Amino acid sequence: MYNKFQTLTSAYTGPAPTHELPPEVAAAEEGSQVTQASQPAGATCHPPVPPPTPPIFVPPAATPGTSPPPASGRAPSPSPLAGVPATATAHGRTWEAGAVNEPVGGPVPRQAWSVRTPGGEVIHEDGDTLGPGRTRKPFDYFMAMFPVDQLVRMVRLTSAKLRTRRMQQTTAGEVLKFIGVTLLATRYEFGARADLWATKARNKYMQAPAFGERTGMPRSRFDALWSSVTFSEQAADADDSEGSRWQLINEFVSAINSHRAARVSPSDLICVDESMCKWYGQGGHWILRGLPMYVAIDRKPENGCEIQDAACGRSGIMLNLSVVTTAEHRKDTGTGHEDDLPHGTTVLKKLVAPWAGTKRVVCADSYFASVTAAEQLLGMGLRFIGVVKTATRGYPMSTLSVLPLEGRGEHISYTQKTADGVADMLAVLWVDRERRYFISTASCTLPGRPCDRVRWRQVGDHAERLVLTVPQPLVMKTYYQCCAQIDRHNRCRQDDLRLEHKLVTHDWSMRVNLSLLGMCVVDAWLLYAGARGPAAALTQNQFYEDLAAQLIDNTYDSVGLRQRGVPGAVAGSDGAPVVCFGVGVHLTPTLKRRKGDSDHRAQRDCRVCKSGRTTLVCSSCRDGTGVDLFFCGPKTGRGCFHVHLREVHEIDV
Repeated sequence: MYNKFQTLTSAYTGPAPTHELPPEVAAAEEGSQVTQASQPAGATCHPPVPPPTPPIFVPPAATPGTSPPPASGRAPSPSPLAGVPATATAHGRTWEAGAVNEPVGGPVPRQAWSVRTPGGEVIHEDGDTLGPGRTRKPFDYFMAMFPVDQLVRMVRLTSAKLRTRRMQQTTAGEVLKFIGVTLLATRYEFGARADLWATKARNKYMQAPAFGERTGMPRSRFDALWSSVTFSEQAADADDSEGSRWQLINEFVSAINSHRAARVSPSDLICVDESMCKWYGQGGHWILRGLPMYVAIDRKPENGCEIQDAACGRSGIMLNLSVVTTAEHRKDTGTGHEDDLPHGTTVLKKLVAPWAGTKRVVCADSYFASVTAAEQLLGMGLRFIGVVKTATRGYPMSTLSVLPLEGRGEHISYTQKTADGVADMLAVLWVDRERRYFISTASCTLPGRPCDRVRWRQVGDHAERLVLTVPQPLVMKTYYQCCAQIDRHNRCRQDDLRLEHKLVTHDWSMRVNLSLLGMCVVDAWLLYAGARGPAAALTQNQFYEDLAAQLIDNTYDSVGLRQRGVPGAVAGSDGAPVVCFGVGVHLTPTLKRRKGDSDHRAQRDCRVCKSGRTTLVCSSCRDGTGVDLFFCGPKTGRGCFHVHLREVHEIDV
């Protein structure tokens, strides 16, 4: 796990660390073997400078142990390349030693990520603007990350289960309120869930939660929803087989994947890793009950259900999820090995398939990384950077593993070239605390920004904070700024939101579905933090608190396109609830008041029929002067707003 966090900075009290190094360290850095081996003579690790002389590689015919004289005229230090084989062969592949000063495959331009809201607006990286005096709330960010079709499905399935128990059906607004109460519970310390509805505090210095009075949801109703809420539909003839049990979460996973593919445009970097959903209850591949596939990994803080995922390498927003199932289930469903490819490569191709042909850079750990994975993604129109550990077929591991590099920041690179002599793949050995091996089809080995770490060291009789500066090539910098995004997402979900730790359940599907819900909540936080940038006023905990309050107080059922006399939970002709709630583009009462009469809302002529006077406006439209657009409501019997939705927003109602 260490290699994924090496670029993260730590916060310490006291003055900020500087980049000044002791004279002996600076002298060693100036004449280090690694810079002479892989960079032009006279170049330093930071800041990057243009190469003043032809670089790097000493041909075999040259004098061993020498390199071109530096610009200063001083005698050069012995170059590691003098003892490095000029070529290396691994499983029929030929690799040539030498630095790469131009990006392999050409440069990859930086792309900003963006998210399209249900109303058609686009939230950009560091660009969350709605106009003068208008800002988005945490509720808006959550609705931008939570699939609307999943909300409709939850209402339908939960209402059906409540009907069988002769209880009142639910609505979309109540489901959102239930989610809000669930999030609010994570902000409290409690033993039993019933303690949250206590009206009398156990300690005189603490305030009673009194959820019933404050949220308006009685404990009996919350318990009814908790035991009835359903996220995915299971077939009527379902049994205890693995496939039948996975049906309890499959539709939620598919809804998230479809939503992200349609509405999220990631940056130029994509991170691929895995997440764990905490579960210590019944389950495992050896019993037809409970969690079908129980995973325990030593390096992971929790055991349970493993989810392999792809995320944006800059914002950290989840893009694609794949639940880990047994080999037998993958074989039965046709999701196993593809054309005898390594399993990690097959999963990797599946996770990044929606962005094939976009030339984005995919960064992955050793579970996915191999020469085969790099080739497969290159054929899909994607670049790749990964850490190689055990999947060494075709990789010059036997050559790189014996090279005598010991100092931190030293590196040696080999390239594989096409028939035209163009480098298309890069193998790099880089030394930090230990030796690390990389395979890449992007970036180069020019000096990148060094990695600074503040560490306590004993200096004489005193302990002092010292700055350890580790040089790293650009290819390492690109990898490490991206590879920790999913780990960061996991920490936000497990350590900060704590849905899995606060709320106890004996149903494995409830636990996994709550983890998926937690991913949507964390995505909403990351969307807010990335869109607002330095102007973000809320901390992560404050965001969760405000989101819980706004979900509890939502008006989802009170505004929108719902027809008169049709309850929110009534199903349409196909059995599904009518999508008529106040999300996305909808009618909402104007905030303007009549002149001289603050008790009544302003009225204007309808923009479509030009005759009806109305107080309802479109939630996402304004004319060129910033004035709200008024439309007739559904109670008038006229379909003016439906016409506006079809003609302007291209929404078929």
